[in-house]
Amino acid sequence: MDRLQARFPVNPKSTGVITFDSPGLILSMRVRYDRDRGHLEFDQRAAIQALAAKYGGADLKPRSMPITPAVKLPKLAKPEFDPNEYLSIVGSCLHISQVSRPDIAYAVGVLSRHSATPGKEHMEAAINLVNYLYHTQDLCIRYERSATGNEPKVYEKAHHPVPSMEDRLKAASPNISDPEPHFFADADFAGDLHTRRSTTGMVVMMNNGPISWLSRLQKLCAQSTAEAEIYAVTDSVKEAIHTRLLCEEAGMRQPGIPLTVYEDNTACVQLGHSLRGSKSARHFETRLRFLNEVIHDNVIGFQRIDTKSQLADGFTKPLAGPEFFQFRSLILHNPRR
Repeated sequence: MDRLQARFPVNPKSTGVITFDSPGLILSMRVRYDRDRGHLEFDQRAAIQALAAKYGGADLKPRSMPITPAVKLPKLAKPEFDPNEYLSIVGSCLHISQVSRPDIAYAVGVLSRHSATPGKEHMEAAINLVNYLYHTQDLCIRYERSATGNEPKVYEKAHHPVPSMEDRLKAASPNISDPEPHFFADADFAGDLHTRRSTTGMVVMMNNGPISWLSRLQKLCAQSTAEAEIYAVTDSVKEAIHTRLLCEEAGMRQPGIPLTVYEDNTACVQLGHSLRGSKSARHFETRLRFLNEVIHDNVIGFQRIDTKSQLADGFTKPLAGPEFFQFRSLILHNPRR
């Protein structure tokens, strides 16, 4: 530490043992750790407070949602506000959404689509997002150690029970508190009103908390719901492969077992497992063949899930109040409750 302090400015609060009584700051995150209970939490209260103080989000009427289905942002030909100021707000929110607040990922993605030509409605939506962050600054990501710990399951003679197709098509209810990573992928077909492109949503849950997520407008315009879902899975399956390899390398997962991808579209599941052919799939056949290959090689495997249980749904579109609060309660922790 003395050698580091001689060359770099070191914050004393960022060093030492991190506990709930003495949180530590790591890359703008306030981290709390209880080894006995097996709880790890982190938030970005300081960054959110600084953002609200700069743009006045704390002085407005509290917002309970980052964006609502009633918000319709127009596509302008010319900017009505300084794009640099607008980008400063959206960029700050983007950093927070990528580190500790997946609940605002979709809202930030929508706002960023108007970075070049922001108007009154866009700036108001951005300030409302800052307001929402300020009044929910206590929300944090929390990981919980399972009763058995992060120990891999071992199968005799490298035999792993492979679910039948009938079982895959039955709606499952995954336990996101397991140490096993659960991969959720979804798409909102033609959700963007200006381009009619779909939005990809993905989240990986592990030990009761998200470890990776994204909300992204698809680059191609899908012509059906199944096609949009195929695009969503193929765009995000690289993250599933990385998660699987990381867990195997850390000794938390037995090698060779496919990572389960939870998908709520039956046609997508059938196409992925080569159980359904369609002439209309010829224009995205390359993506479909890549998906068939990773499934055939036991890299991933589909499992159908009900739309109400699809955690990635909150990354593809603005949810109504009850659905959003249910979604947020599953991916974030409120220390006050």
